[in-house]
Amino acid sequence: MKNKEEFIKSYNETGKGTSNKISCTKCDAEVTAFGSNLEGKIKKAGSLEILLDTFVCRSCKGASKPKKEVKARVHKITKKEKAEELKKYDIPAFKISVPRNVFLKDAPDIIQSMSNSGICLSPSYYLDHAKQCEGCTFYSDCQCALKAA
Repeated sequence: MKNKEEFIKSYNETGKGTSNKISCTKCDAEVTAFGSNLEGKIKKAGSLEILLDTFVCRSCKGASKPKKEVKARVHKITKKEKAEELKKYDIPAFKISVPRNVFLKDAPDIIQSMSNSGICLSPSYYLDHAKQCEGCTFYSDCQCALKAA
């Protein structure tokens, strides 16, 4: 500090230094210290003279300490990322069957394959005509079990 003797003399007489700042002994940076803050620093150092001779600012204290090594982070896979990985797959394009654009009554092979499994192709006609199939559009090609009943 430039005027160390003046600062000590002023502090002893008035309880305040010549300025509100004290200088770092390493880098000559000035750090604000007055009132209870300055008193705490003096108590920690032992006396005002020792404080002014040995005061080190925060940045110099931090520079003297070894820096912590940064650990490499391990990336944990979340549930969302797992789900996205499962969704990423290619399915080759293929057609299960070629669509046919026909009326049902014009395709006897479709009528036979559907009615073989027990499906009535015209249930409304069956129920409206007292459970009789005669006269139904699909009667000639139908293989439904209801037809025989």
